Amino acid sequence: MAEAKDKFHLHSLRTLGHTITVVGKPIQNRAVIKLLVGDERRSIAFRFEASFDEKVIIINSHLDGEWQTEQRDRENDFEWSQSSYAEYKIEVGTEEITCSWNGQKLPGCTFKHRADPKTYAGLKVGGLDVERVDIQNNGTDSTLEETPLNFRQIPVAERNIQLVATPVEARSIFNFNIDDVDEKIAFHFSPRFDQKVIVRNSMTDGKWQTEERSLLVPFTWQLNQEYEYNFYVGQDYFSCVWEGVEVCRFNHRSPVEQDIGLAIKGMCIKSIRSFA
Repeated sequence: MAEAKDKFHLHSLRTLGHTITVVGKPIQNRAVIKLLVGDERRSIAFRFEASFDEKVIIINSHLDGEWQTEQRDRENDFEWSQSSYAEYKIEVGTEEITCSWNGQKLPGCTFKHRADPKTYAGLKVGGLDVERVDIQNNGTDSTLEETPLNFRQIPVAERNIQLVATPVEARSIFNFNIDDVDEKIAFHFSPRFDQKVIVRNSMTDGKWQTEERSLLVPFTWQLNQEYEYNFYVGQDYFSCVWEGVEVCRFNHRSPVEQDIGLAIKGMCIKSIRSFA
């Protein structure tokens, strides 16, 4: 089975109880959304494929090294255009996964779990020019857990990343990594609740550069409270708006034309949104 090239990769997200919305334009013959098991690359709990060359939707799983029984739908009613943006929505319930397209629920695309949904961790999107990704807790699984989340392979220049999250550690971390390398960090944003300061820095070849600590506003936030964070990646700087207040700007110290990943630690994530 030919794979669409992954353009968006989120590690360690527990997808049970979440609704995942992807808005994008197909750039290949196949648009693919995959939910992983335990972040294993070859262990796929759910694979949704809109095949534009075959004009069909194909759903399957890949477990224990083998593809399982394939589901096909919309073979006689494939109305999707490869030349326009569309909304793909995947809702992960306790018993099954349901799919929608442009607000239209697809009954034939309901998928019964073939693996323990509590082991689901990780999301991949391929074959799409991704305009927006929303990940929202839908209440099916209300337990919040602190997990290190990692966006991968995201072209972030001129993009916004919005999070609703609760800090659960004294030092939360947001690292914008260059080319998916942990030792090359374009922007390190770390709210330190024990020191009442936000530390910003960059890392080159494993070495931290000049640290910044001054803030545009006083540090008034508390641990274990839910907040909204908005990161904007401009041509010249990173900006962070926390609860509607711009708390800092960080001038680029390296080019941002290349793909940049975002690693998050010390936070309980309720929702994530990436959009242009």
